[in-house]
Amino acid sequence: MIRVFMVGMSTDKGGVEAYISNLSIFLSDEKYEIVYSWPVMEVNGKMWVCPRNRHNYYEYAKFWKRFFKENHFDVVYYNTCDIVSVDMLKFAKKAGVPVRIIHSHNTENQMKMDMFHRITEKHNRKNIEKIATNLLACSEDAGYWMFPGKKFTVIKNGIDYSKYRYQLENRTECRKSISVADGYLVGCIGRLDPQKNPLMSVEIMKEISKLNATAKFVFVGDGELRPQVEQKIKEYNLEDRIVLLGPRDDANKWYSALDCLVMPSLFEGLPFTLVEAQAAGLSCVVSNNVSSDANITGLIEYVDLNQSTKVWAEHILKTCEKERLDTKEQLKKAGYSIQDTAEQVDKIIQTSLEKRVQCGRVK
Repeated sequence: MIRVFMVGMSTDKGGVEAYISNLSIFLSDEKYEIVYSWPVMEVNGKMWVCPRNRHNYYEYAKFWKRFFKENHFDVVYYNTCDIVSVDMLKFAKKAGVPVRIIHSHNTENQMKMDMFHRITEKHNRKNIEKIATNLLACSEDAGYWMFPGKKFTVIKNGIDYSKYRYQLENRTECRKSISVADGYLVGCIGRLDPQKNPLMSVEIMKEISKLNATAKFVFVGDGELRPQVEQKIKEYNLEDRIVLLGPRDDANKWYSALDCLVMPSLFEGLPFTLVEAQAAGLSCVVSNNVSSDANITGLIEYVDLNQSTKVWAEHILKTCEKERLDTKEQLKKAGYSIQDTAEQVDKIIQTSLEKRVQCGRVK
């Protein structure tokens, strides 16, 4: 049994969490035991309460050194959107964990970077191959950003197609729940944080409301900018046009309910949301900062963030008129099946273990 310590899960319902959930389901239970990193964990019958952050670095380092000393793992799989805080991989290496994977899920830092962070980031980029045994990325852009000049492997954001395919019953159920009958329904599915640019989405809906009397907008997800989003909705008197659904366990159903997915992000890797939307045959209007690799099926239209919100609104309303496409074969052919992703990761782990575990030493 190969024991994996999986890092990156949280209570958010974002792309990284979706990747980990999908991958973990399709990695063989007969071959893998996956332990997830949580703020409070029970491992081998013992409770572990993790330090909240690295501000008290002595206590932080002491905790992880003890954790890896007392708990055996064959693999640490570190999913991250930055390369600043990779100390866990360093402690895992010192404890003798043979396979240490770092997986880039973004193309720019989400955190505010002070001088210390920038120095740490530069140092970690330079030395990442001494810390990690395998460098993975969700897209070419995400790999070039996190691992410049280094060899990495792209792991596509594979999904379970059957979960996201268009279903009329899901469309009817979701639209009925927010009192939408035949009008256009536009939406964002993802976190309400600066990267996703939700305040611009509200501005776009303001323009849509001028051009279409019945169109509605939904936000599926939550985040730090929710208060500002709510304030902006109230300021524009759009309470009857914009619905904040919060985090949902049934987010997959909302791809069937929407007529257009909107993503005016400031930066992205290869968003899971866009793979899921295309599985539902849903057309998308996204910013030009989203990786071109995301346009797997031709359902994605790119609009420059510098364009006016009126231009965005016009593109979105035109997109709402498009018919759904059956994209299953395209996605499968392009390698976006979660079965293919799991097989690729399994092969990487197996090969790395064979190479790294020699004479009981970590290479």
